[in-house]
Amino acid sequence: MKRRFTALVSAAALVALCALPAAAADKAPEPKKVTNVQTITATITAIDSAKRLITLKGPKGKSETFVASEDVKRFNELKVGDEVTIKFTESIVARLAKPGEMSSAGITGGRREGRPGGTVASETTIVVTLMKIDTETPSVTFKTEDGDVVSRQVKDKKNLEGFKVGDKVALTYTESLAIDVTTPVKK
Repeated sequence: MKRRFTALVSAAALVALCALPAAAADKAPEPKKVTNVQTITATITAIDSAKRLITLKGPKGKSETFVASEDVKRFNELKVGDEVTIKFTESIVARLAKPGEMSSAGITGGRREGRPGGTVASETTIVVTLMKIDTETPSVTFKTEDGDVVSRQVKDKKNLEGFKVGDKVALTYTESLAIDVTTPVKK
């Protein structure tokens, strides 16, 4: 779990620092948010109620079968022909950390009224300390609160302007999944 978290933080730091706008050297950089959204709509082609299996056919004709856990409370309301829209959103925000700010994590979720569907979201903030900023390469080395030291290249050295060695940077990674089920209108 710790390795996955460190890998996630490393990737997030790289994305965040690559996306940060250039800032004046004497001014703290403004927080920067990078977001990626992916949406897919698939059609339910088969349901095995006894095994709680749902087969979805995607827009390119590929079918996948999924197990619906007991957490899917309205499984019995699903019907062959229903359309399932899945929206996955992830974002990273990089900003200077507030004094005393610590890493944190949380998960939220909810069901929708009416038709089956729901949402789940998680947010993780990790505070890292910049240990080295190399504007020639360009790259950055930072240390996590767990003591892991990570170095990453940065695409544009202008993105490092405004940061200095010793800065504590808060990286907030958020991901959410929304599922909506609708019955298409018959023509």
